[in-house]
Amino acid sequence: MGIEKHLQELLPREALSTSPEDRAAYRVQNPLVAEGPAPTMVVRPKGVADLQQVIRLANQERHNLTVCSSKGAHGKGGLAASQEHVMIDLSDWKAIPWINRRNRVCLISPGVTYGELLAALKPHGLTASIPLAPRRDKSVLAAVMDWEPSTWPNKQWDIGDPVCSTEFVFGHGELFRTGAAGGPGTLEQQRAAGGAQKCPTGPSQADFHRVVQGSQGTMGVVSWITLRTEVLPTVQKTFLLGAKRLEKLIPYVYEVQRPWLGEHSFIMNRTALAMLMLGQSGTSFDEICRGLPAYSCLQNIAGFDRLPQERVAYQTRDIGRIAADSQLSLHESLGAVGAADVLAAATSPTADGDWRHRWRGQCLSIFFQTTLDRTPRFIRLLPQIFKDCGVAEAPVGLYIQPLVQNHFCHMELLFPYDPGDGLAVKDMQTLEREAVAQLMAAGAFFSRPYGAASQDIFKRNPMHYTVLKKIKTIFDPGRVLNRGKWGL
Repeated sequence: MGIEKHLQELLPREALSTSPEDRAAYRVQNPLVAEGPAPTMVVRPKGVADLQQVIRLANQERHNLTVCSSKGAHGKGGLAASQEHVMIDLSDWKAIPWINRRNRVCLISPGVTYGELLAALKPHGLTASIPLAPRRDKSVLAAVMDWEPSTWPNKQWDIGDPVCSTEFVFGHGELFRTGAAGGPGTLEQQRAAGGAQKCPTGPSQADFHRVVQGSQGTMGVVSWITLRTEVLPTVQKTFLLGAKRLEKLIPYVYEVQRPWLGEHSFIMNRTALAMLMLGQSGTSFDEICRGLPAYSCLQNIAGFDRLPQERVAYQTRDIGRIAADSQLSLHESLGAVGAADVLAAATSPTADGDWRHRWRGQCLSIFFQTTLDRTPRFIRLLPQIFKDCGVAEAPVGLYIQPLVQNHFCHMELLFPYDPGDGLAVKDMQTLEREAVAQLMAAGAFFSRPYGAASQDIFKRNPMHYTVLKKIKTIFDPGRVLNRGKWGL
């Protein structure tokens, strides 16, 4: 009969949609991402039992499934499918059934957004580390399961943070729980015994959440996670440090991050910072740029429940001394941009979509991981990249985010362009292919492969790809979860 007919018999009418408008909403809104087919049907399961039935039915019918948990425009291409598929939409799963202040952990469903999470945590005196200015409709679960970098580096002990335990459904329909949630007993029994489902490792010595995290929906469908939260600051002082050259800021960041001084911290060049702050006031892009140095580092200092003023005072002295040793100064503003305003913009969901698109309507974003001391070498490649692909040089945004206490960093290159200009779109496609190839050859590690990187990354490590295919066979033997992605 086909999977659509079976789904109509299996689930209530309101859980299914075949309208062209609804199906078109799941296309990737990015002219640089290859256009795949729209889903033949959208399924909105009401609970985990329904989700398992849908996955088991897909195995019976040998049909392809994709999954999403964010609403709004989808830009990177994580849910794009190369084959006919049914879309599982979990964005209406909004529950936050458990928040534990003592252990600083909470349990969230896939559809919870950052605005909803922060609002729920605040009465408990808690907050969460979040990506740089996430869009309002972005799912927290989708972001953290995709290793989206957080702006709070010294709260990360592992690349998997802040994810703790997870519950997910294998590709063959079986339910599985990772970490401390794996047992023994139910979640309620574990909590009654003092457990908090905060440890991510397990059951036993395995670390199964790492197989699902970063897999872009190809290994399992996550139904909930427990998430590390942080104590809400009671006092904050925020500064900006400016420099003409990136190399000037690097020793400062190492010296501050090594002893865990300060809180939120990241580096942006003039173009990226102006893109972030555009729309925060009536100031134009050029006016924002005019007063900014070539590179700026945000440095937040915070006090919490215990002796907050004293904590801020001694850290301000220590960080000021480190800045002076690097021949830098702490400023409350640079030009027309205030440090407190940058922090507020960075740690709040945006109401107008992705901040990267504010200036020219769209932005090619190429991101990878490296170590902070190696970042200048990639910047020096840019003139040659423009020359080799025959594209005229243009302003490039730079965002560098220290991760895991600055053991390494997220480096993101931003190329703004007009999506209505066909020539500009073609130039960006050419530029992306050339840039990814040269960056990869120079040592860039694309841990979250999208676009051109997703096509090239596995060619450089055939053994890794062989292992990945074996893992796919174990977790999704029927190849029903986004079949064809990465050639799996």
